[in-house]
Amino acid sequence: MNDITYKVDVEKLFQHVLSIEGVKHHIVDPQKLNETADYISSEFKKYGLKTNEQTFKVEGTDMVFRNIEGYMGDASKPEILVTSHYDTGDNSPGANDSGSAVAAMLEVARILASRNFSGNVRFISFTLEELGPTFEQRDRNKALELGIVDENHRYTSYHTQKMFKKFNSSVILGLTKGQPIVDVWQKAFEVVKDNLTDSEKEYLAYIIKIRSHITRTSSVGKLGLVGSDYWVKKALEVDKKIKGVINLVTIGYSTKRKNTQFLPPLMSPLLLPSYKIKARKKIGDFIAVVSDKNSKELGKIFCKNCKNEGIKLPYLWARIPFNFEKIAKWLYDMIRSDHSPFWKENIPALMITDTANFRSPYHHTKADTIDKLDFDFIKKVTQVTIATILDLS
Repeated sequence: MNDITYKVDVEKLFQHVLSIEGVKHHIVDPQKLNETADYISSEFKKYGLKTNEQTFKVEGTDMVFRNIEGYMGDASKPEILVTSHYDTGDNSPGANDSGSAVAAMLEVARILASRNFSGNVRFISFTLEELGPTFEQRDRNKALELGIVDENHRYTSYHTQKMFKKFNSSVILGLTKGQPIVDVWQKAFEVVKDNLTDSEKEYLAYIIKIRSHITRTSSVGKLGLVGSDYWVKKALEVDKKIKGVINLVTIGYSTKRKNTQFLPPLMSPLLLPSYKIKARKKIGDFIAVVSDKNSKELGKIFCKNCKNEGIKLPYLWARIPFNFEKIAKWLYDMIRSDHSPFWKENIPALMITDTANFRSPYHHTKADTIDKLDFDFIKKVTQVTIATILDLS
């Protein structure tokens, strides 16, 4: 293993998460969202990277959103991308989702810059990975108008909370069955309809109506992944060449407890390539490496480096032999992060994740805080990312 990977500093990983932990949301705390973008940009500059800030607006809000980039090498030649996202949901401090990924991305950048690495690498932290602002603002306005949430976006009755949880559970189940999204929402509505108040019925009917044009494939860039989708579209316009993408997301939660690991349907760990995992005990102490049909070689390199002496990071390789359209239809959970706009355009990309809500009970909650993270685990993911870049270069 190249000695450069030994330079990863776990204390620096910790300090990054400590600095950016907090709700970073365009409605709840736009100031923290922008402060975090500034922090990432300033770190890139501190390392001596060239930087770029891609700005854009989204229908339904006047706010200017920012994708933050730092890069090294010749930007006119094919690049390796290391990506993360820095926004959070509206109630989560986001230490794991996705402060852990931002921290790892920044540490990879620092290490490579400090060693005068001569390859072409671009680091990007996207905004708006979570629910798109167009829909979120409309949802909030309608819920307030009907009195089913308060000014802090809390449900105003237990009945509403209970019914909407049941609705959301039905949606999640429906998405695993390959049904069109609008049919999934409509069937979930039928499940709860007879027990809803008039206001609850009106609200759910409204959110289904404004989403009626959304398909599984078009959800990327509309329901979420807005920042990365925008970046990819602009990159295609200038014919940017990309060797491959390592998308880091939720890489900080690891546990040795039994029965803590679950996986989406069709993703049995007994059928997938793996290393040092305890599948039958359902122990969540591995990293998941997710690749599509075009990303097999990239996944092979990343997994090979997980086995490097001095790292030995357990992994499960979800090697999906399909293109984006089939994955979106049958494995919707696999397109929930910023690798998806790249898959959509047949660009090799990996999702590197601790499996998020399939392992962590704190995902998208107020309890996603720094004390829940395993920084030695994040360190190993960071080391493997560096080793993979070296191999690709």
